[in-house]
Amino acid sequence: MNLDTNVAARTPARPNRQKRALWVAVTLAALWGGAGAQTVGFALSYRAGLEPEVQLRNLQFPALDAGDVELGLRLAGGVSGPLEVGLDTRFRTTFGPLGTLAAGARADADVTGAFDLGLNGSGALGATGLEAQLGVFNRNPGAFAPSAAYALDSRPFLNRPSSSGSVGAHLELGATRRLGRTLILEATPSLSYLADTGVGLGLEGRLQRRRLVGSDNGALLFIASRGLGENRSFAAAGAEYALNRRGLPTLTGALLLGNSGDGVKPGFRAAASGELGRFSYRAEAAAEPYRRDAPSYRGNVTFGTALGPGALGLEFGAAPGNSFGLPPLLLRSSYALRF
Repeated sequence: MNLDTNVAARTPARPNRQKRALWVAVTLAALWGGAGAQTVGFALSYRAGLEPEVQLRNLQFPALDAGDVELGLRLAGGVSGPLEVGLDTRFRTTFGPLGTLAAGARADADVTGAFDLGLNGSGALGATGLEAQLGVFNRNPGAFAPSAAYALDSRPFLNRPSSSGSVGAHLELGATRRLGRTLILEATPSLSYLADTGVGLGLEGRLQRRRLVGSDNGALLFIASRGLGENRSFAAAGAEYALNRRGLPTLTGALLLGNSGDGVKPGFRAAASGELGRFSYRAEAAAEPYRRDAPSYRGNVTFGTALGPGALGLEFGAAPGNSFGLPPLLLRSSYALRF
């Protein structure tokens, strides 16, 4: 083997050494800064490959007199994928007629040019609760927060795999209004945009009846979307029942009928949460073959428990047979130390 070949074979090792050095530096910074941080977290995810992550959450700076403001920092990837950096902030304040206003902002990016930016806020205007979310991105949900892709309330997916570089935006405006002692109406219109495709519209509605049977709740559901691109529109409606009994897990199930242009198809959603021994858990699953803005079949399970001086979390996600480039399986473990 000649000298040129040996040099070429050794060249890729330098970026790897740089990645390892950066990871070590950030990990040491996390431990060093623990006294000023409320939570230091470590996570390891497996989808298409291993994705380690270090987090500093709930950072507060009383010396700056910033009020009720929290910051979070994260570093992820660098093993089977590109390095990622994230920043988020949350604050609460009193704002005129909206009363107590909670707002947040986040920014995630990696070294290949992928990004996901977001703003959110919530407040109340009289008897109406208000929420707003705005995102600008060039990747599908879960590119930076793996669990988000398998959650049933994720934003719409791009109409191609997440490796696409198309820039998109999504705006949601939500309103919740109590119509009586036991009747609550929720409406969430949305507007989506994709640079090379155009504009999409969506609407989710929910009419909830509290204490329908004893302490159980019921609801009527409606979902409609004029998606981004051809063959992306669908509509569905159905009913939901939530079991809410003392001493039992919280169970919710919904049956729906939907149409996306190829006939009416049934669908369902289910969720459960509670405690099992020392573990708390939450699970949700959906089979909605009429959906065109997200994988038709999705599910996730989360477990949490106290372990030593911190908290251990385990997550599992599944999205079999999807056309969005989403890995069909997610395994994720995390450990957080609180100070």
